[in-house]
Amino acid sequence: MLFPANIYAQKQFTFFESVNYGKNFISEIRSSQIKIELGYLNKIDENYYFNDEISSPFTENYLGYDINILSFLNKNYKLTYSWQAGTTILTDMFNEKSAPVINVDYWFGSKIKFISYPFNTNKYFKNISVNLTPWFHESTHIGDEFAIHGYNTIPNFKRINISYEAWDLALTINDPDTLKDNVFSFKAGIQNLWTIKDGYYFADSLEVKGAAVPKSKKTAEYYFVVNYQRTTGFLASEKWNNIFSFEARNRVKFSYDENIPETRAWGFNLYFGWVFKTSNKTYRNIGFFLRHYQGINPHGQFRNTGDFRFTGFSISLI
Repeated sequence: MLFPANIYAQKQFTFFESVNYGKNFISEIRSSQIKIELGYLNKIDENYYFNDEISSPFTENYLGYDINILSFLNKNYKLTYSWQAGTTILTDMFNEKSAPVINVDYWFGSKIKFISYPFNTNKYFKNISVNLTPWFHESTHIGDEFAIHGYNTIPNFKRINISYEAWDLALTINDPDTLKDNVFSFKAGIQNLWTIKDGYYFADSLEVKGAAVPKSKKTAEYYFVVNYQRTTGFLASEKWNNIFSFEARNRVKFSYDENIPETRAWGFNLYFGWVFKTSNKTYRNIGFFLRHYQGINPHGQFRNTGDFRFTGFSISLI
């Protein structure tokens, strides 16, 4: 009993304390960050019933948490086990008729964060970190108004239930952690399902009006993130960090029609802006960004729609 008590007294183990490594970059599509975004998009999918009003701005709201349960801290490496979750809500907020909710995505799971510092004297390489999400669940739901209207008025309308369990593994060179100088970070990751044979979604015969909906067969996703944090130089300081963040993600473009083959496509997510840095703790710093996304529609069952674009402004808690 004295041995673990002595380790805890040396602060090697900590419980429910904030850590700065292993956080999602602002440009990652699936993240636990808190963001409010307002912008313009070019389309949702072929069944959206207010296509003539697509010129009005839409809102994307992101809510999430990242709770660090147990951490082991050492001068050479750190290890943390955390619980994470996130929700994305797409809303046609400025629609004059009803301001409908278009789609809600939510996910939750656990995460293991690891960081090592083998480059103490290197100018360009600061650390290596690994994030392993051994299990997470995601479900998505289109808004009730959208679903009711589609089912009653659109002959080939389908409501698809996206629901799956997956794992994710990512490696990062130069995790920003508590580094206060200019940091160029690179991240590469892969995600896949635990139940590959079940695919990403299923369909209730009533909700698809008896149509045959094929299961998804391509399941793996992979992604790359480039993140540049500037704390010195033109229009940058330790209080106002300038951030450029870009994610490229290759994922499955769903098909709910047996006559249309499933394909893969890239999605590109770009953020540029500033973070007002007041604390090293999560969700204590506010960021202001310009954002542009182009690729597969990332929202729920609309992941069968390509050439989707969203351009707008983001306010984030980081």
